[in-house]
Amino acid sequence: MDLNSLTAFFDTYKLAIISFVVMVLLAFVSIRLTLSLRASAEKELAQLQYTNPSLYTERLQNNRRLPWVFRKNEILLMQLEGQMRLGQDEEIQRLIETLDSKRLVPREKVDYLQKRMSFFASVGDVEDAKVSFEMLETYLRSVKADEVERYRLMLEEGEEIIRVYLDKNPDYRSILQSKLAATTNPVQRGIRLYRLAKLSWFAQDESSARSYLAQAKPLLQGSDYAPIIEQAAIDLRLLAIK
Repeated sequence: MDLNSLTAFFDTYKLAIISFVVMVLLAFVSIRLTLSLRASAEKELAQLQYTNPSLYTERLQNNRRLPWVFRKNEILLMQLEGQMRLGQDEEIQRLIETLDSKRLVPREKVDYLQKRMSFFASVGDVEDAKVSFEMLETYLRSVKADEVERYRLMLEEGEEIIRVYLDKNPDYRSILQSKLAATTNPVQRGIRLYRLAKLSWFAQDESSARSYLAQAKPLLQGSDYAPIIEQAAIDLRLLAIK
């Protein structure tokens, strides 16, 4: 195509070309602005999530800008996280009923089923906790994700929660001790030491329970486990319910 032809083509379609360029630029600016607002909102919410969960949930419910940068299901999952930190069981149950009916993307579904199992395990609802774990296991196997290291470890963690918190099986100590020997992450070591303290309590082995708590304490400073360990060291009976 020669210069005259290009000039004629541009003259003919000038308005369409300019409109297309403007639309592309506006879309680019809109995407960049949305990403910037999302990053800012994520940073603000991450700070509140641990320091002030009440304000965290209030922002999720009342901040009108959040639906512009987060999908509805994302906000529901964040609300569930906040309510679990606050321990508001009725609100958690309501959110679970809502999320059960939602079509979640894979990442959200895995996150949700983990939270679902964790909640029911924490309130001693053995049946629903085990159902949640079975749902998670079935889903990960259906998409072959159980062959990926990250998700394989997730399933191992779920089974560990079932054995310790729901079955309360002292015989699981030997397996957990083997896992502990291969655990290098300090926080994960602390969590497994705490779980061994629980199993020792169920085995009526108070000496081992205190030993495991003492070993877990420095590894879990600043975590949600820290106040539980402090209280359990005073009254070991807390290990039966926390």
